[in-house]
Amino acid sequence: MPAPREVLAGRLRWQAQSCAELGSPFYASLLESAAADLETGGPVWDVLAGYESEDEWAALALRLMGAVHRLVLDETLPELAPHYPSVGGDGDAAIAWPLFKQALVDQAAEIRRMTARACQTNEVGRSAALLGGFLEVAHQTGLPLRILEIGASAGLILRWDRYRYESPRGAWGDVDSPVRFDHSFEFPPPLERFAEVVERGGCDLNPIDPTSKEGALMLRSFIWADQLSRLSLLDGAINVASEAPAEVERIDAASFLERELAEPREGVATVVYHSVFMQYVGAEDQARIKRAIANAPVHYLTMEPNEGTIEVRLDGELMGTSGAHGTHVRWLR
Repeated sequence: MPAPREVLAGRLRWQAQSCAELGSPFYASLLESAAADLETGGPVWDVLAGYESEDEWAALALRLMGAVHRLVLDETLPELAPHYPSVGGDGDAAIAWPLFKQALVDQAAEIRRMTARACQTNEVGRSAALLGGFLEVAHQTGLPLRILEIGASAGLILRWDRYRYESPRGAWGDVDSPVRFDHSFEFPPPLERFAEVVERGGCDLNPIDPTSKEGALMLRSFIWADQLSRLSLLDGAINVASEAPAEVERIDAASFLERELAEPREGVATVVYHSVFMQYVGAEDQARIKRAIANAPVHYLTMEPNEGTIEVRLDGELMGTSGAHGTHVRWLR
């Protein structure tokens, strides 16, 4: 049985590798240093002790990084700001690490408190991966869309139709949108199709209001600090959210769908969807979600990991693949 420090260090190193693969060398380096410090019983261990029993999907490493990033963003840690790209810093992780480590000492109680929060990125980029599924349903049915997102977080993907999607093979969406996906597609879906959203709603156990100062700060804190394009997309989506209301209800996904799908809806095509969500849902609730969908006349759109690949499926059929943040979209249909 691995010792607690070994368990936690292993998770930090796994996340460091993931950050490196997904284009965040700054976080990859800081997490490698944090893992080494944890093994020696340094301040990283003081902050994370007790979390070793958590499920591996609990994203502990990203919660730690989000807590520190939050304190950089709200100017509590001005000594780190010169090295955090999100606030104009140089991204030098080697210089940042001793300052990061000292922050874990000086702000131990606050960082431990914030590390207890669930990780909520509400990745706007996943809209590009899901777009083809929405357009396919609209094309097949000829009906306006009623969209229901489970695990919706701040509801930013609920506004997918307010964004602009561009590729060498065509474009779709509002040409004036502050959210523009112009490097997301390796092979785009058919973009010459019409789709109209007439009703949208979502649920989450801990919904975030992106239009509030606190909500926007929390969302920004969970974006990796050296990935400025993701931060730009998030900021644009927050602006859209202020103009396009979309309710995210505080309720579990199974209960939400059982209620919303109890009666068929005429004149609309209902699309239930989620992205990188099911790994956080227990077996019993997963079964309830599947029953609610199977017993209703709905289309089911998913973006979920499967054996190292992010798959986009519509009504169970593989439609495309993408990166975890909605980049490198390859539509297969």
